[in-house]
Amino acid sequence: MLSRFSIVSALVALSLTLIYFLPEDVPARVLSIPGLQISFSPLQLIPLFIAIISLTGAYWVLISNPEIERKGWLVQQVLPNLVLPAINIFIFALILTQTNKSYEWWGILFTGVLTFSIILYAEYQVLKSNVSTNTIFTVLLISLAHALFMAFTIALRASISRIFLIIPAIVLASIFVSYRTIYLRTDGKFKSYWIYVVTFICFQFAIALYYLFLTPNQYGLILTAILFVSNAVIARIGQGDRKRLYIEPLVIGVFVLAVLLLGNLL
Repeated sequence: MLSRFSIVSALVALSLTLIYFLPEDVPARVLSIPGLQISFSPLQLIPLFIAIISLTGAYWVLISNPEIERKGWLVQQVLPNLVLPAINIFIFALILTQTNKSYEWWGILFTGVLTFSIILYAEYQVLKSNVSTNTIFTVLLISLAHALFMAFTIALRASISRIFLIIPAIVLASIFVSYRTIYLRTDGKFKSYWIYVVTFICFQFAIALYYLFLTPNQYGLILTAILFVSNAVIARIGQGDRKRLYIEPLVIGVFVLAVLLLGNLL
């Protein structure tokens, strides 16, 4: 496992590093659709290409887990565990393509590779049958999933102004994060419509918050809090656990309000 882990981490780091050497000004092509024109640059495909590399590498690492080897290396067994590593690299690759090439750029690169390594290691551990849903690895994965969603939302809101481009991307990201979060919270025992409910809630708030005078940071923070609370509440309701239903929404609400007030004061 260690040798595969090292190879994949190095390959992902190298792939992200190649972004530094790409030209900054690439002529954009205009895609004409009846009633709509979209400006498209080949550089926009780079994050997706690197995410596919990370997805393939993560699969290669995860199937080395003895639990998976014993069951025949079936793709569906590790599919839920491939979501976060791929999303992580896609988001950081997207941010790197939009960041000026400076010391800050290398700091983001290092953070992306480190986060990918932590997530991949945690995903490897939760595949073990003796690991419950309440371990540090589960908590870590849920936290990082929402942190990545917030980073993605902020970067998206800061770089794109058109709502018809922002909302579909946010909805897609919320589907992935909700799927992984609820899967971890319920140990894989969930109904698919739970994810649709959370996604619909996030979709409604994403549109409503777009028309408010919010900075990208505020937009991403509030939307992430809504996604986190929705995942927590829906998972508890689905499992019939209503005793602590209001604890997480209350804590998250107080935290977000404190951050927003502190941001305004500073």
